[in-house]
Amino acid sequence: MMKMDRDIKSIGYGVKVGKNYVSSENVKTMFFGKIKTGTYLTKTSVMLFSDFDDAKETAEEVNGNVIELYAREVSEDEN
Repeated sequence: MMKMDRDIKSIGYGVKVGKNYVSSENVKTMFFGKIKTGTYLTKTSVMLFSDFDDAKETAEEVNGNVIELYAREVSEDEN
C-alpha cells in the first residue's frame, strides 16, 4: 500500500486557556452594536476564528493564547 502525503493547510485560529479551549461565545445584538455576554470553555471542542484579530481579542479577554489550527487531507484507506 502506498501512502500519499497531502498538503497541510491552515483552517483558522482557536483560543487556548490552560488545558481548555474557547468553544463558543454568546453575543447580544443591540441597536448600537454587538456585545459579548459570555465565553464558554471546554476540553472537547474549539471555536474556529477565520480572522487572527478576532481570535486575539477573545484571547486577551480570557487571558488565553491564540493557536493556529491545521487540517490535512487523507484518503479513505489511510489511518
